[in-house]
Amino acid sequence: MTAADSSPLSAEHADFYARFQSFWSAPTGPRVAELIAPDAKIHFSGIGSFSGTEYIDVMAGILGAMEDFVVTPMDCAGSGDLLYIFWQASARIGGETRTWPGIDRMRIANGMAVEEHVVFDSAVLQPGS
Repeated sequence: MTAADSSPLSAEHADFYARFQSFWSAPTGPRVAELIAPDAKIHFSGIGSFSGTEYIDVMAGILGAMEDFVVTPMDCAGSGDLLYIFWQASARIGGETRTWPGIDRMRIANGMAVEEHVVFDSAVLQPGS
């Protein structure tokens, strides 16, 4: 399929993706509330499941623990209330810089994620991997 064959994002998805990109340009725990509904269900590779409210502290912990952590949103696609965002992350782990891809699958309602699955190979985060 070529780019001309693909459907454009809905206005809601395009807005959410722009806000997701903005979040990752200056991420903080409290900024999670700009994207994720408090009662959202979050499923995160290697960490487990929690609410949108709990995600604020989880993200603050991730950002505090990961040296030189950067997430770059690369692309997205949407269908119905689902939005898929492909990203690439990097961080210094065990003294070396590692880079890994991942994808977020989000269910969007009223401009906020009410469900999110953050999927990536979490083994890359283990020292000595």
